[in-house]
Amino acid sequence: MEIVPIELFGIHVDVPFAVPQPYGKAQLDEFSANLCHAQTGLGLRPDQIRLRRFDDLFDFELKATFFGENGTLTRTADRVKFGVRNARTSGDWNIMHQTLTKFYNLMDFDPKTQTHLSAHAHARFEDLEARDEWLGQFAHSSLVHKPASLGHVRIQDWEKDIRVLIELSQPVPNSVFIAWDTQFSNDQEWDSFLGTMPSVMENSANFFEIGFEPFKDRV
Repeated sequence: MEIVPIELFGIHVDVPFAVPQPYGKAQLDEFSANLCHAQTGLGLRPDQIRLRRFDDLFDFELKATFFGENGTLTRTADRVKFGVRNARTSGDWNIMHQTLTKFYNLMDFDPKTQTHLSAHAHARFEDLEARDEWLGQFAHSSLVHKPASLGHVRIQDWEKDIRVLIELSQPVPNSVFIAWDTQFSNDQEWDSFLGTMPSVMENSANFFEIGFEPFKDRV
């Protein structure tokens, strides 16, 4: 099994509401103020939050950007999306974990709803030849110019299938791009549950004979 360092990683969640929320019931003024709260919210500044509203029913969009635009939150009448990208170190992961936990505690989703989770990482091999040799295991024909792999796996203590995609990384030299897609119910103990995300990513990638070094302490 190849053990490689992660150079970049990110997580994105998409949560549909149980029923659409019209503008009058969404309480976006209170929600925005809560996003700015330093302890229980995300600690955002007012100028990081914008609202576009086209009617008094369902046509609105609240959007927040943070972490130098590497973090985004988008709320509409039927769903909320939240993501952080371009993280690199263990410190970045700790901040991501804390921010995700605050997001879920703030939203207080109906436990009958589900989150669609997407995560991704760029993992670097020692050199180009090592990367291409490892990817070559997925080429089942000499006609395949750029091998890749796609599969659905199950891991212990995870309720849903995990879709794993592995292909060449475009932005990071000598690397592969790995993407995960799965779902989970919104009835978790959020701090401990979200803290397992790196393990979920690695355990599902292990089926493809790849593992990850611990996140770097610093860049």
